Amino acid sequence: MSGDIIYRRYAVAFIDVLGQKELFKNFNDNALRDNDPRLIDVHKQTTFIVECLRKEFESFFKSFTEDSELVSQVAESKQEQFKEMTKREIKTYGFSDCILAFTPLQREKYHSVAIGSVYGILMACGATIVMSLSKGKAFRAGIDIGIGTDLSNGEVYGPVSYKVYELENKIAQYPRIVIGDELCRYLSFLSEEIRQLPEQKEEDVKSCKILADECLKMISRDLDGQTILDYLGSNFRSNLSNAQLEGKMIQEELIEKAFKFVEGEYTKRKEMGDSKLALRYFLLYNYFKRRE
Repeated sequence: MSGDIIYRRYAVAFIDVLGQKELFKNFNDNALRDNDPRLIDVHKQTTFIVECLRKEFESFFKSFTEDSELVSQVAESKQEQFKEMTKREIKTYGFSDCILAFTPLQREKYHSVAIGSVYGILMACGATIVMSLSKGKAFRAGIDIGIGTDLSNGEVYGPVSYKVYELENKIAQYPRIVIGDELCRYLSFLSEEIRQLPEQKEEDVKSCKILADECLKMISRDLDGQTILDYLGSNFRSNLSNAQLEGKMIQEELIEKAFKFVEGEYTKRKEMGDSKLALRYFLLYNYFKRRE
């Protein structure tokens, strides 16, 4: 590309926190003039929650991609190479009730940096949705690969932005994390040890395969045939248990709280006659029941 505009391939996650419009719709300028006390409660359920989710996502990503303790287990002559191969990089960008998390796939030396970052994004998305549901907030997400460019405000923009938005907005339907076809193909290529760099080192190829295989194990088909991140599946839970999480997530306790929220929302929406949301929470309820 000419000038300073550089397009490249990115892995992008688009997360949309649900229910915000419903909470805000009954407020206007009078609420500010009248010092409406309900604003504080709504703030806690909206702005505060979105900010917390952004921070938790970044914290989870860091935890799932730290390998510092393993450096000592590598021969001294290989430690510098190991550090380079295990570097991870994502950027996050927030707007309104949405979160973008992305990483470029083009790497000059070690492609394991790219797939390691993708692994971190998948793990962080899965951990964040469990945490979010346990706190009474649902979100949908779409994750895929496509081309884009960095904007001056820190956002990635381009065809990949449209792809992940469509996955979240049109395909996900209910609170789940949908995985795009291009990401699945990418993981399959790495699993088959297809080289991503002209002179890719053998140990980098092997490392890419290991990480891609781990990602593929955490992906499954939902009842409607869509490819999703199986964040309640045994492989995801195993990786979650092995992560060096700050404060250690108590998995079963959080999952139980999340399930109670989902069950409660399904019951409430059904009693209200809200067929649209009742169906969506029933599908999520059914996913939890299948993974008991």
